[in-house]
Amino acid sequence: MSLISKIIQDKNLAIIFLRNNKKIIAKIKAFDKHFNLILESVRELWNDNSKKISMTFKERHIGKMILRGDSVILIIPLNTSEAS
Repeated sequence: MSLISKIIQDKNLAIIFLRNNKKIIAKIKAFDKHFNLILESVRELWNDNSKKISMTFKERHIGKMILRGDSVILIIPLNTSEAS
């Protein structure tokens, strides 16, 4: 919980790994004890395995979303100051 609070306080991005093999890169605005998250500036990434020849990645952008905590596996902070 303190890690998520620090991500919010520092206004950093986070990578969130989900149960459905999707990944989300977003700003966390708020959370609760069940790890339900309110996210902004969301980029959702996933593999498109429908083509057996090569694995392609797909991406979509979402302005704001609420993510249910039971789908969250892992949250990793991205230090945006080092990425620049």
